Amino acid sequence: MGIIFFGLAFLAVGSGMDTIFRLRMGRLGHNWVFLRGGTFNYKEYHQVRTANGWPAWPVYLMWALYTCGIALLIAGFFIQIGTHPPGH
Repeated sequence: MGIIFFGLAFLAVGSGMDTIFRLRMGRLGHNWVFLRGGTFNYKEYHQVRTANGWPAWPVYLMWALYTCGIALLIAGFFIQIGTHPPGH
């Protein structure tokens, strides 16, 4: 159960970071950043980050948190459900 909790926590932190990036881009005049969903272009963020003094590493950390969160959720579900099949 703890693995599932950490997976959800990693995804929540990654989503929070994504929201921060979208807010930053919205303040620069990029409209509709929240309505673009998964098509948000992080390449645009990287192009304007140097002019605004933003570091690059938080974007890479966000993607690592997403990847680890999904992996932990999958592992947690397999551990939770795979070791105790229904009906046994």
